[in-house]
Amino acid sequence: MLPLSVLASGMVTALGFNRNATCAAVRAGVKGIRRLSLWDSGNGDYLSGTKVDLPHWWQGVGKLAELVAPAIWECLEAARPENPNSIPVLLGVSPRERPHRNSGIDEEILDEIEWRLNLVHHPRSSVVPMGNVSGVHALSRAGEILEQGLAQFCIVAGVDSFVQQDIVEAYMAQSRIVTKSNSNGFFPGEAGCAVLVAASGLNHRGQLQVLGVGFGTEPATVASSEPLRGKGLIEACRGALAQAGLAMHEIAYRHTDLSGEHYKFKEAMLTQGRLLHQRVEKQDIWHPAECLGEIGAAFVPCILGLTHYAGQKEFSPGRRALCHFSGDGPERAACVVDFLRRRTT
Repeated sequence: MLPLSVLASGMVTALGFNRNATCAAVRAGVKGIRRLSLWDSGNGDYLSGTKVDLPHWWQGVGKLAELVAPAIWECLEAARPENPNSIPVLLGVSPRERPHRNSGIDEEILDEIEWRLNLVHHPRSSVVPMGNVSGVHALSRAGEILEQGLAQFCIVAGVDSFVQQDIVEAYMAQSRIVTKSNSNGFFPGEAGCAVLVAASGLNHRGQLQVLGVGFGTEPATVASSEPLRGKGLIEACRGALAQAGLAMHEIAYRHTDLSGEHYKFKEAMLTQGRLLHQRVEKQDIWHPAECLGEIGAAFVPCILGLTHYAGQKEFSPGRRALCHFSGDGPERAACVVDFLRRRTT
C-alpha cells in the first residue's frame, strides 16, 4: 500500500458539530453520555447513550447522511483549491448482519450525501459495509486509488447510529447494552466522521502518516462460546506493525474502539501480551468511546482525526500509535500511524 497521510478531519458527534469542538471536548474528558428517549422494556427505565442534537428526531438513511455530510464537507474545504468533485468518498457503514439495519443504505447513502453537498458522483466512491473495521479497509482502498493516480486526495468516512429502539432491544437481548442491571456492555451512540488522506510527502504541514495496515479473523466472536485467545486482533496488529517495520515496544500508545464490554478489553490485553516482547515503562491505551459511546463504523475516521489533533496540539504520549478495531463478527483491523510535525524550513 502506498504510504498515506491524514491531512485533515471532520466530525459530527454528541460532543460537537465539527472536528475542533469534538476533539477539544474529548481531550477535556467531557462525556456526551446522557439519558435518551430509549428504554429498557424489561423494567421501563430510560437508557443512557450519546445522541447528536439534530434539528429533528428521525431514522433511516437520510439521518445517516445528515450526520456525515458536514464531516465530509470539512475535509473537502481543507482540500481547497482541489475541486470537490475530483475527490472519491469511501464510506464505512454498519455491517449487513446488524440487527434492524436500515434497508437500502448501501445503495442510497452516497446519493443522499452528494445531494446535500451538491457533489457529482465520483466513479471511485464506494460504501464499505463492515462496521467498526470499515475505515481500515477504506484506507487500503484509498492507497490503491492514489497509487494508480486516479485522484490526488481521498476521503475516508464513516457513519453509524445505535440510537434506535429496535436496535438497542436486539443488543439488550444479548446483554450487551449498559443498563441498571448490566455493567458489561456499551452505551449506544451515533456519529459521522471523516478524514482527508493523500500520498505521503505531498504536504509539508503537520500530518499523520499511516505506516501500515493489517487485518485478521477472530474465530471466537463476542457471540461465540469458543474461548477467546485474541487470534484475529493479534494477527491484524502484527500485520500492521510488520508493514510499518516496527515492534510493539516502539509504539507510544494504542488508540482503540474499546466501548466498555469486557470482551474487547480482554482481547486488547491478550494482544499486547503476545506482541510486547520488551519491557516498556508505559504504553497508554486511549478509548474515546467513554466520551462518545459506541459509534460503530465512525470509529476509524474518528480515531484517526483525534490522533491527528493530539499530534497537532502536542498532548499525545508520543509520535507513534497503534490503532486497532474489532467488529461483532470475525473481522479485525489495525493501523500504525506516526505524526510528522510541521517543518520549520
